[in-house]
Amino acid sequence: MILNIRNLNKITFLFTMSNILVTGGTGFIGVPLVKKLHQLGHNLKLLVRESSNTAPFKELSNIKYVTGDVQDINSLEKAVDNIDIIYHLAATTQIWAKDKSIYEEINIKGPENIAEVALEKNILLIFISSFFAIGPYNCGEDIPDFETYERNIDYFIDYEKSKSEGTKNIRKYKEKGLKTIIFYPGFVYGPGDLNFYGKLTIDIILGKLLGIPKTSVSKFSMAYVYDIIEPMANVISRDDLIGEEYFLGGEAATTIEYLNLIAEFAGVKKPRQFPLLFALFYGRLCEIRAKLSKNRIPYITRPLMKMATYDWAYSSQKTIDDLGYKITPFREGLEKTVEWYKEYIEKGKKEGV
Repeated sequence: MILNIRNLNKITFLFTMSNILVTGGTGFIGVPLVKKLHQLGHNLKLLVRESSNTAPFKELSNIKYVTGDVQDINSLEKAVDNIDIIYHLAATTQIWAKDKSIYEEINIKGPENIAEVALEKNILLIFISSFFAIGPYNCGEDIPDFETYERNIDYFIDYEKSKSEGTKNIRKYKEKGLKTIIFYPGFVYGPGDLNFYGKLTIDIILGKLLGIPKTSVSKFSMAYVYDIIEPMANVISRDDLIGEEYFLGGEAATTIEYLNLIAEFAGVKKPRQFPLLFALFYGRLCEIRAKLSKNRIPYITRPLMKMATYDWAYSSQKTIDDLGYKITPFREGLEKTVEWYKEYIEKGKKEGV
C-alpha cells in the first residue's frame, strides 16, 4: 500500500509499507532509525537478545521482537519469516576487548550469516558498515574515492579490522547475487551515544578527562546521527540503487577540535594536551589496567594514538546527489548534543545514578 510521495531536493521517494527486520535496533544508531522506519509506516521486527533495552520503543505500537543472535544462523532463519528487507546494524563497537574473539564472531561471521540468509530468501539487505572499513590515508593527501580506495596501511585495532572483513563478506555475497546497499557512516555523534565517545563526552563535561595527545590531529567526517538515518530509511524506496555503496559523513574536524568544542559548549576547561611520550606511557598504563580488570575499557591505547596520525574523512557527495542527504553544520549539531548530555547527567544526579 502506497503511503505518500515526497520530493526532496528534486529526488522523489515513493514509500510503500514493507516488512522489515532490524538487527542492532537498540543501539545508538538503531534507536532513531527504528523510530524513523516506524514513523514511515513500516511493519517492524527487531532481533534482540535477552539483555537488550527496548524501553526507547515502549510508546511505539506494532513492533515485534524476536530473541536471537547474529551468531546463530538458525535464529536468523526464523527471524526472517515474512520479511522483505533486513537492516543489519548489530556489531560490537568496543575499541578494545580482552576477549578478541567477539570481533570475529559478531563483526565478521555475523554479517556473513545475515548475508547467507538474505541471499537464500531473496531479501534486500541494508548493511551498515563504518568508515573504519574504508581505511585511513596520509594527512594532507587529497580525499580519495571511498568506493575504489585500496587500503595500503596496516590495521591498528581489532574493531577496525573486523568491520573491514565483515564488509568484505557482504561484497562477496553481492557477487553471488545478494541484493544489498551498503552505508559507511563517518564519525557519528549526537544524543543517545553512551559508547566510547559518549562516555568521553560525559567525562569532559564533568572535568574527569586527564587530557589528550597533541598528536590527535587527524581529520574525521563528523556525521550527526539524525542526519544519517534519513538516507538509510529512504533508500529502500529506490530499487535503482540496489548494489550501490554510500558514505554518510559531514564536516571534517580533528579529534582535538571535537573535544575542545564539547568543552566550549559545556562551559568547562578544554582538555589539556600532553606530549607523545607521555601519551604512549599513559596508553600502555591504560592497557595494563584494562587487562587486569573485568570490564574496564581503556580511553587511550598506543594503537589509537597511531590511528590519530592519519586522516579518515571522505566525501558524501554521492549520497547528497542520489538520496538528498542533508548535513547539519558541525557546531550546530554538537551544541545540541552537549545540551542532551548535560540533561542526561543532571537526570542521573537526581535519580542517584
